[in-house]
Amino acid sequence: MRTLQISLGLFAGAAAVLAFFRIVRQESNLNTEGITPGRKAVLTEPFALVVMILVILFFSLIIPAVFREIVIMFAMLFVYISVYYAALLLLLPLLRRLISARACAVMWIVPAMLYCAVRIIQYFDSPIFVITLPREWLSIFIWVWLVGFVCVSVWQVLSHFHYRSFLKKNSVEVTDEGVISKWLNESFRHGVKRKIPMYVSEAVSTPLTIGCFERTMRLYLPKLSYSDEELALIFQHELRHILRLDTRMKMFMDFFAALSWFNPLAWIARRKASDDLELSCDEAVLSGADEGKRRLYAELLLKNAGKNQGYSTCLSVSAKSMRYRLKNIMKPAKRLSGGFVVGAAMFGLFMIIGTVAFADSVGTVQELVFDKAPAGITEDSVAVYNWDDLPRYRTVYEWETDTLTEYLASLRVKQVYTANSILKHYDDSSRQLYVDYLELIDGEWASLTRFELRSDVMYASIPYDNQGYIKFILESEPDWDYIESLLDFDAPNPDPAPFPPDMMLYFCESINPRGELIYAARNILYVHGEGEEQQVNENLNRTGDGGVSGVPVTQVKLSFSYEPSDGYTVRVENWDRTESYTVSSEDLNDDVLPLAPYDAHYTVYGTFSTVRNTTYGMEFYFDIQLP
Repeated sequence: MRTLQISLGLFAGAAAVLAFFRIVRQESNLNTEGITPGRKAVLTEPFALVVMILVILFFSLIIPAVFREIVIMFAMLFVYISVYYAALLLLLPLLRRLISARACAVMWIVPAMLYCAVRIIQYFDSPIFVITLPREWLSIFIWVWLVGFVCVSVWQVLSHFHYRSFLKKNSVEVTDEGVISKWLNESFRHGVKRKIPMYVSEAVSTPLTIGCFERTMRLYLPKLSYSDEELALIFQHELRHILRLDTRMKMFMDFFAALSWFNPLAWIARRKASDDLELSCDEAVLSGADEGKRRLYAELLLKNAGKNQGYSTCLSVSAKSMRYRLKNIMKPAKRLSGGFVVGAAMFGLFMIIGTVAFADSVGTVQELVFDKAPAGITEDSVAVYNWDDLPRYRTVYEWETDTLTEYLASLRVKQVYTANSILKHYDDSSRQLYVDYLELIDGEWASLTRFELRSDVMYASIPYDNQGYIKFILESEPDWDYIESLLDFDAPNPDPAPFPPDMMLYFCESINPRGELIYAARNILYVHGEGEEQQVNENLNRTGDGGVSGVPVTQVKLSFSYEPSDGYTVRVENWDRTESYTVSSEDLNDDVLPLAPYDAHYTVYGTFSTVRNTTYGMEFYFDIQLP
């Protein structure tokens, strides 16, 4: 899973870099020509994550059984976003000196791309930080958070519509044909498909655009006199906001602040993001501008100092951030474009997924699993994976039953609060132990309780709880040496299941290095078991030629996983199958078959008695092509 995470992070980072440079190239067209109508210069749709979260939360309310797990999953998501914004706030002064204002503004929208990673957040095994939330407090936490989220969200939306209504009541539509013509021409050049109405209002002190969609947007101008040059700068600034979906970006930041209403960093990030959106538009409008145009722009900001409310963007801002903007306008520094920094930020955001988990307080496996499992369950099977000096997966046939159960029951764990699923993290590098317990009723299998123990987590599947696999974080790593002392890896399978025989080929050391055998293709002709003929499972047949090509071989040694009941015969056919001859196993010395001095097909027929009185009629075949 870690490999998958890195791959997704690299892919997302590369996609962010390409998208950033694409929108930079697109906006550069405004220096010479217009932009294709409907095109937007944005890294990703700011509403994507918002819509996904609201849809999933809505359906979780319809299905109460998963509501708690869904809330916890999104709590984890916003922990990651909070960590990202905390790091961004810390690095922001440095970033503003090194990279473009455009890149700094884009950095705030990077978390919106996590919509493509929402479903993988719960499938990582090794959190660095575990936030413990006792189960008895969990419902209180969820409802306090939910009430706060709803209240803040309603307040934000009502504030927006109240401010929009206030502006509408205290404004008049612009009627000056010259001003309207300039606005429409500039809008068309910026790719705006709809006519956005323009109003004049005494209620605003700075030009602003309000609304999240072109059909609902309105441009409001203060009741001041502007020159043609000033109007051009105002229109260009506001249209950059529209081109970049900055009002939706502000809505995304408001939504994050609402979800993290108790986190002061969310509100600081919201304000800093708004500042960077304005700095980014300043940078774009003044790209390549001379000192005269910069001075005019600075005077325009001072002339229109004010603030915006709701989901709106404006030309100027309050005095608190004016000084920094004026400095950048009059003395612009040369900075890097910042596209690769955006990509690195995206990659880093993906890499912190899985580092945090919410879990219950510590308890023993006895309390959390065995006490909930059916009474009277008994150990049925044990297997290990990735154990030292053993095959990748190995079934163990003897173990100290009571002692192993006592050890598992004594482990101290925390149950992780996530949406439980059969989709679990499969780590090929860690040592793993699988233990199954059966519930028997009147000698018949009634249910299965399963444990999967790893270095830092444990999965348990308990029947009748309808939760699937439950994930637990171990308080300390298992004592693998002690567990190994309870297992007997040398014990044979006391009751192996019938399985079709195999035939293996050995030619010489160059073809079979270190004595490794080549499996011949096989075809099951019939199966007799329990005194009657059984249906052949064709999925157990092995296709292919199983031989060699281009090597001067003269003989091959045959070996079988089960000894043939009455010997075997070998049919040798030339390559076009027009001639053939037969060889009996009685004519061979130590099962060494002399090969024909030409290209040939070989088919071996035999009957094999296996376990549980099961007999297989088999044919094996391989081809030899000489050089």
